[in-house]
Amino acid sequence: MNQLHLFFIKAMKKPVLVAFFLLLTIPLTTSIGAKEGIRINADTLLYDDAGSQVEAIGNVHLSWKDISFATNQMLFRFDTSEAFIPGFIKARFGNYQISAEKMYYNFQTRNGWFESAELVYELSEGGNLYFRGSKIEYQKGKWTGTDLLVTGCPHSPPLYSVRAKEVLIYPQDRILISGLGFFIKEKRIIQLPAYSRLLNNHGSNFIPSLGYQRKKGLFVEGNYEYLFSENLLFQANLYYSTLQSSRISSDITLQYPYVEARIFIDLWQNEESTMGGYAHYQKNGLSLWMLGIENERFNDEVISRLPQFIASYRTESENGFFIEANLSYGKFSQGDMSTWRNDVYLSAGLEKKSYGGEIFYQNINLSVLDDATVWGGKVWAEKEFSSHFSAGIFYEYTQVNGETYFFFDPKDTNIFGLELVYGNLDQTYLRLRGEYDLNIGGLGDIIAGIGLGSKEFSVGMETIYSFPDQNWEERRYYIRKQLEECIDIEASYWESDQTFFVSVNLAGLDQKKHIESLFDEQEEYDLFNLNREN
Repeated sequence: MNQLHLFFIKAMKKPVLVAFFLLLTIPLTTSIGAKEGIRINADTLLYDDAGSQVEAIGNVHLSWKDISFATNQMLFRFDTSEAFIPGFIKARFGNYQISAEKMYYNFQTRNGWFESAELVYELSEGGNLYFRGSKIEYQKGKWTGTDLLVTGCPHSPPLYSVRAKEVLIYPQDRILISGLGFFIKEKRIIQLPAYSRLLNNHGSNFIPSLGYQRKKGLFVEGNYEYLFSENLLFQANLYYSTLQSSRISSDITLQYPYVEARIFIDLWQNEESTMGGYAHYQKNGLSLWMLGIENERFNDEVISRLPQFIASYRTESENGFFIEANLSYGKFSQGDMSTWRNDVYLSAGLEKKSYGGEIFYQNINLSVLDDATVWGGKVWAEKEFSSHFSAGIFYEYTQVNGETYFFFDPKDTNIFGLELVYGNLDQTYLRLRGEYDLNIGGLGDIIAGIGLGSKEFSVGMETIYSFPDQNWEERRYYIRKQLEECIDIEASYWESDQTFFVSVNLAGLDQKKHIESLFDEQEEYDLFNLNREN
């Protein structure tokens, strides 16, 4: 068994404690299965040999791997590897921060508890998720608590909260909330038996999306997730439209480190169902897919790839250089065309924070149709001239040799683009983007946007001017409002097709909803991937 060494640093103020200091400079050992040592720093460290323990007093700091404590007093036992903290403490366990009035933790069993505690999880989409309660327990990577308050609001009392009979946070950043009551201030709005949230992932949204479009009519979309176990997740999605086909979707996902398997089905009201499944392995830059999907929908296109086998590998250096290889073989069907297809895609380039570039080569081999080769590249750069003004440029070139038959195949491209931004895009700003098509020798579309306001409240407009058609093609107006740093509301209106959309995000509980913008990059179909989370 590996040994865990304890090193102590002590600031001595009284000569009578010099003997203790000399003893404490000797590494002390306890039988915990760990390669790294626990380090404790304090103003005073009192070692009790008979009791096999040390008491740390004043500015106490403990660190071990991704765990750290900060408090004013602590008792640590060598024989059992236990830490007792009778007073206020701030601690970090990986991505989680926790503060409490009292704490106990065993480094050998990796179990502990916190009384009068607040657990904080940092979300990659921005903001935090707070868990507050009388007692929170930690067991080998899992957090549990009863009668907890869960919210994304930093203030207390929060504007909104979920009151839960039990909360369980699994190591894979998945939350299961049982006996859920949703509150605005102190008023309960809804009661649910259970609710799940995938942290730092495309998890479900607690608040549904709603709006109106001329093609869809009034529409609403809601999601629900439930964890059957730590590794087995059920997801459901309901989309209802008064003019278009409505949809009910369900997914069952089995996930372990490096491996994920999923089966899914989308039932459409007046169209053929989408169904399929996959097994996916990913580790250290290597990605392997075995998948099959029938009637996959992408924008207005429908395609089937059944079966498809994909192997991808990407390696990167510390200075930003990368090399990537993708291989795909499968049967693809689109409309009346069905063929086996073999793709090889190779790329290399450089990715830095403010600039980058890539060159690529793709070979497309079809069993019953002509083959094609594609090559090209892209370079881009961004520059912040001041805290208020930035600019970005890019050049993209693609050449296709041979015939291509599927909607996602590359097309000849020779475009130069420029974007200018003055101000803060979340507050007051002016933004311009334009492209020049070198193949036709003329300007394409110019997109302009303006916003006025602050982070708490702002209004704005976006518009597109088409130089080839010499007219204004689209306008979007929006209003944004933030309530107490934890509820974001945005309403958008598109003038050309008389469409509006309303988004409400509860910070922490909701994955931040994407509000369609005229500045959005056109989404491309990914031949070497399958993403069910969009």
